[in-house]
Amino acid sequence: MPELPEVTTTVNGLNKVLKNLTIKDVWSDYFLRTKNKRKDTIKNKKYFEKFRKEISGEKFKNAERRGKNILIHLTDGKTILVHMKMTGHLLYGKYSWNGKKWQSYEPLLKDSFNQFIHLIFTLSNGEHLAFSDMRKFAKVVLFETKYREKLIDLAGLGPEPLQNLSLETFTKQLHKKPDGKIKTVLMDQSIIAGIGNIYSDEILWEAGIHPERKPKTLKKDEIMKMWKATKKILNNSIKMGGDSMSDYRNIYGEKGNYQNAHKVYRRTNEKCLKKSCDGIIIRKIIGGRSGHFCNTHQK
Repeated sequence: MPELPEVTTTVNGLNKVLKNLTIKDVWSDYFLRTKNKRKDTIKNKKYFEKFRKEISGEKFKNAERRGKNILIHLTDGKTILVHMKMTGHLLYGKYSWNGKKWQSYEPLLKDSFNQFIHLIFTLSNGEHLAFSDMRKFAKVVLFETKYREKLIDLAGLGPEPLQNLSLETFTKQLHKKPDGKIKTVLMDQSIIAGIGNIYSDEILWEAGIHPERKPKTLKKDEIMKMWKATKKILNNSIKMGGDSMSDYRNIYGEKGNYQNAHKVYRRTNEKCLKKSCDGIIIRKIIGGRSGHFCNTHQK
């Protein structure tokens, strides 16, 4: 699932290409291809029809990230929320309808991971904003911007880890789940927004903290190491365009590069890369998710 660096990379791309463009039309087949259709997303036909009517003719203002959510603000006081979930990513380029599906002849957009188009915005400059979502888990909703704090998708989110998050606040947030396993606590969006499976593993490896430690057992210097590692790891991934070990692509269809910098994630049975450590990377299910860690230097 795209995490904070991937969502940030997408938002940065959107802000480069969409500003002041008008939405000429919107197409989707989510409501034809998705079971268990919720009434409050575009996966419901009536909702999509209203969605299409309300945003057609409107201009893009800017985009921002909140947690793992993309918020695309329009000039009429409305905002489109996109949660990419497991396999979704937004793509910008020129598409055409071949009678069965949308396709692009641009080389990067022809990547096999970019072929699952279930939402298309036709733009005033002749380009398109497409949404590829292989597993069709993504969520797209429209809401009035002024009510954002009341939206269920945003209301319960914890603080952002890269926006002036102090060590004091970081410590306070972790201690809200004193008996949880620290990997699971880091991934809890009500504690810290935006961190998922990849970066929780990398942060804990960098800080030398075992993923099954309880927050109440962590010393001040250990929490400080986690706090510093969080900022370092997330910022480094943003600089590298996010992580494309799975199917994430940026808006141009390009892979990120952070998968080439992994120290622990998906390195099961490989030698630990920490200097002077002879450990081997272990994989273990922690809180229902795969955790990767070094059992030697992560205490």
